[in-house]
Amino acid sequence: MENNYNDYSKSTTNATPTKKCKHCQTDIPKKAKICPNCKKRQSMPVWAIILIVFVVFVILGSFSTKGDSTTTNAETTDKTESTEAQEGTKEVEVAEVVAEEVEVEEVIEYTTYEVGELLDDLNNNALKAESKYSEQYVELSGELSNIDSDGKYISITPSDEEFAIIGVQCYLMSDEQKDKVMEMSKGDVITVRGKITSVGEVMGYSLDIDEFK
Repeated sequence: MENNYNDYSKSTTNATPTKKCKHCQTDIPKKAKICPNCKKRQSMPVWAIILIVFVVFVILGSFSTKGDSTTTNAETTDKTESTEAQEGTKEVEVAEVVAEEVEVEEVIEYTTYEVGELLDDLNNNALKAESKYSEQYVELSGELSNIDSDGKYISITPSDEEFAIIGVQCYLMSDEQKDKVMEMSKGDVITVRGKITSVGEVMGYSLDIDEFK
């Protein structure tokens, strides 16, 4: 048996590369994983094991870095989107505040009339007068004919009609207006601005005063 193996060993030495068995130190084919002589498995070299372990760690580290990078990128994206959303909301709020601050007050245009003109229209056709003057902003000039003792309203009538009964009943809307009326007297010619709120053939016109001109 031994002679046969020696013959095999010699013939193998000349034909193929060999290596020493890790256990019996016999020359065996370099690629042999099991020694033909002692039948023991050839262990992997230490450097090969170290190399494999190193490669495994490198691969794991690479995946870990990619995972952290992906997570970091995702968190950065979420934070960026959240910041942009908050900034967008703030911009809208600021725009709304600015719009409110710069909002221009409605400009009211007053149409100028003499009180007598309104009363003539009322006497001629109350329906037409109601359609023409109701809810209209007007500037009226006339004679102060009545001052309410409670300070709720004053009445003005045409300046050229001494005994006019129907006129325009003008309601005072503020204490400032009441203070101005305190300085007036019946018979004074005054001018008021305001909105006509009602028109009637019996009670005449009602007006909410915006200001005395």
